Amino acid sequence: MKQIFLCMAIASLSLHATRTPHRGIKNQLPRLVVTSSDDPNHTYTLTDNNLRPTPLFSIFDYEHFMEHLLPTDAITSINGNGAHIKTAELNEQISTLLQEINQQKKLYSYFIILKNSGFVRHKKSGLLIVKFKHYPIVLKLFIEPAKSFVNPYDKGFEAANIFVMGGAIRHTLGFTRIKTLDYVRTKAKNDSYWRTNLTTPRKWFWLPQNPIWLEITTYNIGKKPVDHIRLPAIYGVIADALEQDLTHTPDHSTIMFFSKFLEHRIDPNTHNFFIDKSKGKLALIDTELFPLIAGFNKQIRPHHTHVKWYTYVAGHYLQKKIFTYKKQRQMQLHDLNNYYL
Repeated sequence: MKQIFLCMAIASLSLHATRTPHRGIKNQLPRLVVTSSDDPNHTYTLTDNNLRPTPLFSIFDYEHFMEHLLPTDAITSINGNGAHIKTAELNEQISTLLQEINQQKKLYSYFIILKNSGFVRHKKSGLLIVKFKHYPIVLKLFIEPAKSFVNPYDKGFEAANIFVMGGAIRHTLGFTRIKTLDYVRTKAKNDSYWRTNLTTPRKWFWLPQNPIWLEITTYNIGKKPVDHIRLPAIYGVIADALEQDLTHTPDHSTIMFFSKFLEHRIDPNTHNFFIDKSKGKLALIDTELFPLIAGFNKQIRPHHTHVKWYTYVAGHYLQKKIFTYKKQRQMQLHDLNNYYL
């Protein structure tokens, strides 16, 4: 992913250096007006040509989200000892985590930080990835106040370039993880090789007891001149913490073979894979729908090596951002067709 973003950053400099002919008429530009259910009197606005309709309208599925929430009683530990982990204990520790985030603490009582490069601690927003200290469980916590939702450029290099590349605000992409995981499992189950050579963690959504909702009004995006979306301001994706076999690493060609098998729904970044210690199988741990990250609406051409893959994706970015006519850009604002959804 970093290789792709490097190419994007170079192109972005050329786009922002001078006034671009792709800039639209102000009242025709795509725009979001956002409020939150806990503070409906304050509104925040984002007007940006990078916005795209698919990440806004086609990702969050309320019924699917609620059906895949963490069970209300308990889950079975993956350690194989038959132990049960009570949901009430997980909820209590996550609530403590949210309190410590509000206090802008750098370390957390019940969690080990795995990744916080996309989290802005003093603004209490972004994506924070942590592991429970006492349970084999990982939490990917998404936090976006209304004020932060309309500023997709302030959560680090990766989140900013995801928005530039595919028009997706980072907060929305977590909603793709479980549907993509279900697709991967079904596809692998029906394949003679992957059904015995792939393992994946279980995943659930998590929602606070009294959730805050973002009320989003869109203008000049999608099928309607004005539309409305409702998303949780705080939610999580909870997953089993599979144990990595540090003595073995997956072969790059195997990872690319698997990504091609899934029509590149999964990013073949080597950090998304490892060899599971207990099963000796290839473990896939990140199931975000990659085509939405990269702004692919049509089927991606198959690739066999990482070099060709990164070159192809970077070229796609440059074509979208520099070599696309104004009329095509306007059409993109209303195109909800996507091969991968």
